Amino acid sequence: MKGNHTIAQIGFILLLIGMSGMKLYAQEENQIRRGSSILDDSTKQIYGPTTSRYFYEDDVFFNKKKFYFIDTVIRDFHRFPYVQRYNNLYQDLGNIGTAIKPIYYQPPEQIGVRSGFHSYDLYWDHERIEYYDTKSPYTNMKVILGGKGRSMTDIAFSRNVNPRWNTGFNFRTILMDKQVQRSGRGDRHVIGTYYDIYTSYFTEDEKYRLFFNFRRNHHQVDEYGGIDVGVNYVMSDFFDTNAQPNLTAAESRELRMNIHFNHQYSIAKELQLYHTFDRGRQGNQFFDTPSLAPAGFYDYVEVDSANTSDNAKLVTLRNEVGIKGNLAKLFYNGYYAIRHYDMTYKYVNLDSVSVPLNGYENYLGGRLALDIDSIFTLTGWAEIMANGNYRIEGNLSSRWLEATLKQSQYSPSFLQQAYRGSHDVWYNNFAATESSQLSGFIHYRDRAVSISPGVALTRLKNYVYFKYRESVDDQTVLPVQSGGDQIFASPELRFNVRAGNITLHTRSIYTVFLKNDDNAIRIPPLFVNAQIAYNNIHFGGSLELHTGFEVHWQSTYAADAYDLVTQQFYRQDDFKVPSFPIVDVFVNAKIRRARIFFKYTNLIQLITQSGYLATPGYPGQRNVFDFGFDWSFYD
Repeated sequence: MKGNHTIAQIGFILLLIGMSGMKLYAQEENQIRRGSSILDDSTKQIYGPTTSRYFYEDDVFFNKKKFYFIDTVIRDFHRFPYVQRYNNLYQDLGNIGTAIKPIYYQPPEQIGVRSGFHSYDLYWDHERIEYYDTKSPYTNMKVILGGKGRSMTDIAFSRNVNPRWNTGFNFRTILMDKQVQRSGRGDRHVIGTYYDIYTSYFTEDEKYRLFFNFRRNHHQVDEYGGIDVGVNYVMSDFFDTNAQPNLTAAESRELRMNIHFNHQYSIAKELQLYHTFDRGRQGNQFFDTPSLAPAGFYDYVEVDSANTSDNAKLVTLRNEVGIKGNLAKLFYNGYYAIRHYDMTYKYVNLDSVSVPLNGYENYLGGRLALDIDSIFTLTGWAEIMANGNYRIEGNLSSRWLEATLKQSQYSPSFLQQAYRGSHDVWYNNFAATESSQLSGFIHYRDRAVSISPGVALTRLKNYVYFKYRESVDDQTVLPVQSGGDQIFASPELRFNVRAGNITLHTRSIYTVFLKNDDNAIRIPPLFVNAQIAYNNIHFGGSLELHTGFEVHWQSTYAADAYDLVTQQFYRQDDFKVPSFPIVDVFVNAKIRRARIFFKYTNLIQLITQSGYLATPGYPGQRNVFDFGFDWSFYD
């Protein structure tokens, strides 16, 4: 804990140093602003979205001098829930900030050890750090005032200390009231608090560059265990206003922190040296009072206690050193990395664990990128570990075609290999999982029509997943490893058409299994998104409007259920989530530098009084009116 406070203090000191030095860079700008204000209040403001721009560390790493302007687009500004902003390709527990997972299989980014607690990953790393180059202080405030006690706040600030040194911070909150048996405003279901501080610097000759950021996220969820409907239930019971939760005292918590430091020195265009340091911490906890739960809700008791209190923590430290450079149009990179890890459980029996809970991992890897202007871009990444784990990734992108290949062998997570808590225990020795994915799309675009047919092919071997099984020593949800293969194809069609100011966007995915041993993978056979909208500018440019309807539908299937004790989604065969059209009505507008939206979510439930299930036992977002805005300031 002391070390974590030290990290936060170091980052805070850097931020204060940067802000205290801003006067040196701001004197001339302040004089300009004061003069213009005195002369004429109607003088055109010289600072705005085009004078503040940002860039990513990844682009600098690949020696791309690429800048991005502040986002002022209003299209899809209303998509603030995480499931919706990722095109409904995720499954949660019905409320923003609850446990969430991708519907379609995604290989892990880390081929080495992982904690296994991934249900809150999206709230941690869904956005990259944006490093700015500002000519004046830049501030953005985004506020969501959702109906029924649902709110989110996002504040960003950045300022150049001088033309070569920038610093800033981001602060975000997720505050969600309960949907089931909410006692009143402030009866929270989810409380999430994220912040980061960052700085970037480069020398006058641009030979040396430095990036630093510190990030922290605390996520707290009141776990209600789904709706208590009993045995002889009907579907409407899940949407009854008097529906009762299974649990009233359960709670999950996650705390993540990371300190990141990268610097590079350029000897020549053809050769640069770099070093990257990352220290990460992830802690997960679960609390409950079992005596308050319905009889039989907890299938097994491993640690006999009046109060459930489980926790696990993974701390990692990674150092990567390497070379990189450009040879004509070709970018190359080679590196060596060493990663230390330390996993701790509150109750685990160390003598029964078959894999070491702490140690070192060694990586060798390299990246390539070939960019032929206006024709295509080709990128590749290969990485291998001493234990045989590896990853190979390639991407081809052009105006007419895009293709991606991902092949890897990765270790099962610590949670899959070993766990002991109040209500679960297992010790396994699973083999590494092999994963292959190939996807491709062909694009045709003109002013009126855009069509992109494509397909994604996936093959898995030694796949590890959680599964509901008939009682085995009274435990029903356990990790298992498939003894066969899973091979499936997902043809997809993206279709967009514009007629004047009216646009129609659709995306359809059909999935067919060529092989699915042990029924290890569950995916809805058909998945559809559609939006029809009107977009135009009015009153001489003072008002931009984007308004319309949005629909999401997926076919009935046995969706993964959720085991809240271990924060894991798991395979089950007893409950099929029925298909249901989720229809939203929205209005997005921009007035000068302010963006605003109004949205009515789940219109069908308003009409039928029946909703949809996000996960077995968990009703999805009920019909509700939402409102939000953001405003940017440049002085």
